[in-house]
Amino acid sequence: MDFALWAYPWDLLDEGVENVATRLEEIGVDEISLATNYHSVQPFLPHNPERKTFFAHASSYFQPDESRYGRLEPVSNETMGEADWLAEIADAIADTHLSLNSWTIGCHNSRLGMANPDLTLTSPFGDSLAYGLCPSQPAVQEFLCGLLSDLSERAPFDRIELETFDYFYGTGFGWHHDKYHVDLGTLGEFLFGLCFCEECQATAADAGIDVEAARDAARDGLSACIDGDLPADASVAGWLQMHPELADYIAVRTETLTELYADLSAAVGDDIDLGRYAGFFEVEDAWMHGADLDALAEHLDYYTVIDYESSRKAAVQRMRTANRLTPDIPLHAGVLPGHPAIDDSATVVDIVDGLADAGAERVSFYNYGLLPERNLDWIGAATQPYR
Repeated sequence: MDFALWAYPWDLLDEGVENVATRLEEIGVDEISLATNYHSVQPFLPHNPERKTFFAHASSYFQPDESRYGRLEPVSNETMGEADWLAEIADAIADTHLSLNSWTIGCHNSRLGMANPDLTLTSPFGDSLAYGLCPSQPAVQEFLCGLLSDLSERAPFDRIELETFDYFYGTGFGWHHDKYHVDLGTLGEFLFGLCFCEECQATAADAGIDVEAARDAARDGLSACIDGDLPADASVAGWLQMHPELADYIAVRTETLTELYADLSAAVGDDIDLGRYAGFFEVEDAWMHGADLDALAEHLDYYTVIDYESSRKAAVQRMRTANRLTPDIPLHAGVLPGHPAIDDSATVVDIVDGLADAGAERVSFYNYGLLPERNLDWIGAATQPYR
């Protein structure tokens, strides 16, 4: 079994890439999955020697090649300035035992969304959901393909891993300080986050969908959630069965995303493995992000199942669910060996053993800079039997 750690560039540079590599060798980790294009963030950094937090707008941590982009292009991080952190890290890692992966955020980009509201997810009521670019938009598709093409030629990546290359997380919320005092439930949040931008509507209309009826159904369902006429625990799938016009509208965007992934795969080429994260909420709810896991698998080399569970049983069950939904693609796993998922070393060891027994080919741990030193030692205990 292989082991990786997700990491932010500032942690590697503040501590020194060679020092980080030495620490990771001690705990049995051979890969770094580096944040290269990322959403807005404020992490707490318990062992960083230079700072205890870092504020960043949605940014790239490299200097983009403008020729690869159209209307949209990544914005380099302000703290990085004219430097190129990816290039610095790639050069330094070349002299270590570590291999390098790109951890790449796609549509979750509030900076670009605020500047281009017509390219964002648009609620059934016409609100621009600025945290999320809509992957139905041709300009967004061009941006995503350009980003992967740019990254694939910029550093010797073994893998490029995709996060939020979809219609976000099946919810209408994704800002830093979401505030709402209505219990919308999963159904209400899902309906609020359904995209009715001009491009989504046009694509659905071309497929023969009654777009107005679909939007009316979404609005009426959300209003019923607000008024308390639909219970907060109402089943999303069950409710959609009673509103086939909206279910058909949703199916169109699933086809759109599958077609986009063929282009993403072509942008990366054959020399770098292309992976996607699955299961930030429930693995079986990937369709709520517009993702048919089995269809997308045709254009991917593996999935990493986000398995931030607190017990071996729960972690293994998520892997089994993913394997049932998409049985013909390798599965990796992501583990959070710390707060709020896990409180002790023995649980990390038990979960990793369970994932190995369940057939996981690789485990990634979240996240080098966010974990205290003792938690890094827990990772070492979990990897020891597999070295």
